[in-house]
Amino acid sequence: MHLATLEPGTELVCPESDWSHQNRDFVEDFEILAQFASHDLTMDIRQYDWVRPSAGQLLPQRHYLDISLDGSTRRSILRSERWVEPQYSGSVLYLPPDAIYWGQPALEKRKLMCLSFGNRFLSEVFEDENPLRHAVAHADIQNPTLRRYLLAIASELASPGFAAGPLLEAMAIGATVELARWSQLVADSTIGTILPHQARRIEEYIRENLSSTLSISEIGRACGMSTRNVARVFKQATGVSIGDFIARCRIELAKELLASDELRIKEVSWRCGFRSSSAFSAAFRSATGTTPRDFRLQPGLLLQ
Repeated sequence: MHLATLEPGTELVCPESDWSHQNRDFVEDFEILAQFASHDLTMDIRQYDWVRPSAGQLLPQRHYLDISLDGSTRRSILRSERWVEPQYSGSVLYLPPDAIYWGQPALEKRKLMCLSFGNRFLSEVFEDENPLRHAVAHADIQNPTLRRYLLAIASELASPGFAAGPLLEAMAIGATVELARWSQLVADSTIGTILPHQARRIEEYIRENLSSTLSISEIGRACGMSTRNVARVFKQATGVSIGDFIARCRIELAKELLASDELRIKEVSWRCGFRSSSAFSAAFRSATGTTPRDFRLQPGLLLQ
């Protein structure tokens, strides 16, 4: 998490910056190990040791993605007006520009690959369209394809080969397209940013807790609503019952996780909120017409 302790008059921290204009007393051994820039596309590998407790604000001026490269789970806390509860940063963090976030970094060593891009890069990729104009921040994107793009960028940055620049730009385009697809899935499933405030809180809580039981009463308590109202508000705003929405989100997440060979099917089942592999297999077959194992083995899966 890129946050400085803010003193009166201090600027908001831009996470995509190299911190050269910031007081670095809160970290030791800060180093940019590798970097690449082209127009308003930048990427770098950075490492540091956060040694002093601090809290503050950050304001990205461009779209910002980072991925943890050290294999450990991040314990930094991030807050946003769009989220029901504070979130812990996971493996992949995304912040759209021009919104304020609040955070408290954990005292730990970090190694990250940071990618940021602005409107010029988006215009070149999407021909003057902006599919990320309604994108929402997410502290822990569970998208294996996006993760692979970011790790490939990190690998090329760390050990650049022939024509590294064009290759890095091409991989950044792939990551941006995958981010836009993920953002569109979120928007399509919940009417995006036009959801009333209460319905948006319900949607965000569900997506952040797909591995839990997610009973209506639990959702109501978390969102400060009665059991009756939580179901009514969500159905009126989206046209979908909470039960149907949860089921759809779990299958969407399962498809993303199955696209990677990193997780066993049993672990995919658990992360998607199923208490047994047989229940997961039955639900997945009912929704997709195929079993999780057969879905994973389909040729050209990443192109679907």
